[in-house]
Amino acid sequence: MEPYRHVPGFMTAEELQGLRQLVAERQDLLTEVHGRGGLGPRYRVIDGAQIHDLLPAVEDFGETRVRPLTEDFAREPLAPLGSVRRSMRVQVYERQDHGFRWHFDGHPYVALVTLENSNQGQTQFISPGLSRWLRFLLYPLYAFPQIFSVFPRSTVATRPGDLLVMRGGRVLHRGITLLEEGERILLAYTYSQPGRKPNPFRDFVAKRLNY
Repeated sequence: MEPYRHVPGFMTAEELQGLRQLVAERQDLLTEVHGRGGLGPRYRVIDGAQIHDLLPAVEDFGETRVRPLTEDFAREPLAPLGSVRRSMRVQVYERQDHGFRWHFDGHPYVALVTLENSNQGQTQFISPGLSRWLRFLLYPLYAFPQIFSVFPRSTVATRPGDLLVMRGGRVLHRGITLLEEGERILLAYTYSQPGRKPNPFRDFVAKRLNY
C-alpha cells in the first residue's frame, strides 16, 4: 500500500499561472486560523463553500484533474467529502509557526496541489506500519506532538505545480514550514468512498480542532 504518491510537474504552466492568479485576486477571502486551544493547525484558509461560490475554477480543477488521479492512487471510486466547507480549501502558510502538527485526517484521502513553496514547506510521514501502533497514542499525547518527531519519517517538499496524494486517514503525518520568509500555497481536496459515513470520533476532532 502506497502511503502517498508525489507527482512532480502535475500541472501545466498555464494551469499553474491561472490558478495562482485567481487565488491572488481573492486574498480578501483568506481567514487566519489560530490552532484552536493551541492544538489545531495554523494557517490562512479559503474554505470549500467560498470556493464553490466564488472560485469555481478551483473546484472544477479538482473534479476534472485531481480526482481521477486520486482514484487511480486509491484504486477505488471516490467522492468529495460530504461537507462542502471541508471538501476543498486554499491553504496558505506564511510564517514559521504555520503548519499542521502530527495527525491523522478525518477522511481517507487528501490531494494537495502546490501553487507556491518559497518558504521550504514540507509534508512528513511516518510509515503505515508504525502509524498503526502510534494511533493508540496520538490522542492521549496530542498536547505533546514533539514526542512523535523521534520516530523515523519520510519527507516530501513539493514544488509549484506538483501534486501530493496521501492516505491521510491511515498514515500519521504533519506539515511544517522551515523559513520565516516566503509562503506556501496549497489547494487541498479531500475524498472518501461514496456513501461512506465518517468515523464519529475522528470527525468530531477534525471539526473542533480544524477550521
